[in-house]
Amino acid sequence: MAQLSHTSRNGSAMLAVFCNLSIEDQVDFRPWLIQDMFPARLDIGFKNCASFNLINGEGSRFVTLYEIPSVGYLYDLPYQSLRKNRTIRDANYHRKFQNLERYILAWTGPEISRNIKGLPKYIIISRFDIKEQFIPEFNIWFISTYIPNLLNMDNTIGIRRYISLEGPHKNFIIKEFLKPEKLEANMLTIGDNKFEKIVTGAYERIAQLP
Repeated sequence: MAQLSHTSRNGSAMLAVFCNLSIEDQVDFRPWLIQDMFPARLDIGFKNCASFNLINGEGSRFVTLYEIPSVGYLYDLPYQSLRKNRTIRDANYHRKFQNLERYILAWTGPEISRNIKGLPKYIIISRFDIKEQFIPEFNIWFISTYIPNLLNMDNTIGIRRYISLEGPHKNFIIKEFLKPEKLEANMLTIGDNKFEKIVTGAYERIAQLP
């Protein structure tokens, strides 16, 4: 059963990396993540690592998400050392990324969650900015109206919201699902002039560790 929580289930931070790749470079993409990228980051304390394909909507073809205990992990020496001292394979693959967008995200509650470890099979990611004068209004609506309404629906297993410390958009919302047929009806639509740079896409998980 979905529950409202004022603490984060899987860490208070996330790293999100969106990209496109040529057809040739897609072949080794997930093996590289599973063999190199994910284990190295789990070894320094990351909680979960997962990579997704876009199946509907807007945005880059691929997104990789890392659940992290806190934002501090992304600025501390172990992670910065991984970035500075890349393996040859790692450095070569990063040069292949097209339309790269990288986000460092801080969790902001509450969230709807179930007792499921890691990221689910299907997610919808909405990225957007809010015009400054409408930020309080949106926050009140999201917490007092939108989230309670989702609790009364049986097709959403989770929702979480992040604020971007680094990245092209300030707001980052993930809705979680177990079945693909629920995705289209649950795309977050934001259509008035209070918002800017809206990008919403539905994704299917292809690879995950642990």
